[in-house]
Amino acid sequence: MVRWSYLVAHAAGVLLAAGSAGAAIVDFQDCPLPGSQSYFNGDPGTLQPGQSRTQPWASGGVAFANTFGIDGDYGFPYWSGFAFSNVVNTTDGSFTNQYAARPGGGFASSTYAVAYADGAAVSLPAPSTAAGFRIANTTYTYLTLVNGDQYGFTSPLAAGGWFRVTASGRLGGTTTGSTSFELADLRGPSPTGILSGWGWFDLQPLGTVDRIEFTFSGSDTGTYGLNTPAYFAMDDLTFFPVPEPASGLAAAVVVAALWGWRRRA
Repeated sequence: MVRWSYLVAHAAGVLLAAGSAGAAIVDFQDCPLPGSQSYFNGDPGTLQPGQSRTQPWASGGVAFANTFGIDGDYGFPYWSGFAFSNVVNTTDGSFTNQYAARPGGGFASSTYAVAYADGAAVSLPAPSTAAGFRIANTTYTYLTLVNGDQYGFTSPLAAGGWFRVTASGRLGGTTTGSTSFELADLRGPSPTGILSGWGWFDLQPLGTVDRIEFTFSGSDTGTYGLNTPAYFAMDDLTFFPVPEPASGLAAAVVVAALWGWRRRA
């Protein structure tokens, strides 16, 4: 005879497992680019000077905030939020190389995302537990931290200096928490230094979220704010969709039904 305890455990386990989704990993390989050394920064190719467009792009069901525009006075393009790229360039430390990850390509893949400026944000398709993502400096940021910029506006990061990105979680518009990652840290007797490869940004302290927003801070600031170029590269964004409450209720109903069956047996 099949044991009652086994029936209960098996029925509940099957239903609860069915309601629990596995990890979703966004690796940006579904983002189309015309060839190697390419990027997409939100430019639709149709804007005139003085016009801008705010519209997210998507990968793996996740929306990545983006604004692209053309200045009305001087006609130069600008963008913020997230771009995606397959650029490989580890030597050019100028602003024209703003879409390259310092490690040289993505993490075990060709395409990756680049975040720029406060307000870069990702919106998940449903409330989820964000595990984290691979993070790196861009080549532009890294070489500016090491050497300063070619115009003398930013000096090499000195002892005691630091550069940080902070992630803030949101759920239905309510803040769930925040956590930070040091992209450069020259503080203390044994500093970790300036990140040159891919690290892991642990987002678990944010809890259950449907949106994650990023801001930048650092020790090199001036009259107009942060001097360090405010960029980071992202790959393998990993999250776990939260099971629907109905899954647990269904398991409880089955267990109750089995209990009634046992009493009648």
